[in-house]
Amino acid sequence: MTSSPESDRAAAHQAAAPMAALSRRRFLKTALLGSAGLAVLAGGTFAVLRRSPVDGMAVPDTIRHLSHGEYHLFRRATEVLLPVAGTPLTPLSEVPVLAHIDAMMGLLPAHLRKDVSAGLALFDNAAVVSGWHGRRFVDLDDNAAVAYFDRWSRGHVIQRTLNAVIKQFVYVSYWRDPKTWPPVEFDGPVSDRWGIAYLGNAPLPDESALPQTVENRT
Repeated sequence: MTSSPESDRAAAHQAAAPMAALSRRRFLKTALLGSAGLAVLAGGTFAVLRRSPVDGMAVPDTIRHLSHGEYHLFRRATEVLLPVAGTPLTPLSEVPVLAHIDAMMGLLPAHLRKDVSAGLALFDNAAVVSGWHGRRFVDLDDNAAVAYFDRWSRGHVIQRTLNAVIKQFVYVSYWRDPKTWPPVEFDGPVSDRWGIAYLGNAPLPDESALPQTVENRT
């Protein structure tokens, strides 16, 4: 796919869409930020358990928007969510997934970027006390990390939202790279081949303008 500011921004908003929906609900947004604070506090309470080998690992100079913790969270999530080694799919070493995620993060509006950051901190640190792992998500082995994602996919609304956001960023960043297309015999978006202009996100219909059903009139 030919990258353009419009398509890059659309990909970023697609990945962050679950968080955007959550952020529009003020009560849940407050709960998210409160939960993130509690998770970080819990991590501080178990400071020895919270220490991780990744804390001393550098982040590439090319990463501009992800924090140190966010970079390593997505690095671990990419390994867990894209087990492509030994398959015909394009190896992770050939796809700059983390660079794509970093670029998309930089295109999010400031308020949404702040909420995503709080959510990522919550997801990583909650593993210290969630299920009594005693370790952050970045330190879970493959089986525990998969189980962690599965548990959050069935959890309360904040857990389901964060689970979806992380998966969206990883999957969108991998599959929108043209190097991943040949193994699945995908020849690119028809919008590119046919020269269809990107029109942005279509607005939701105005329900007040829709015809009233019998149920709505009673």
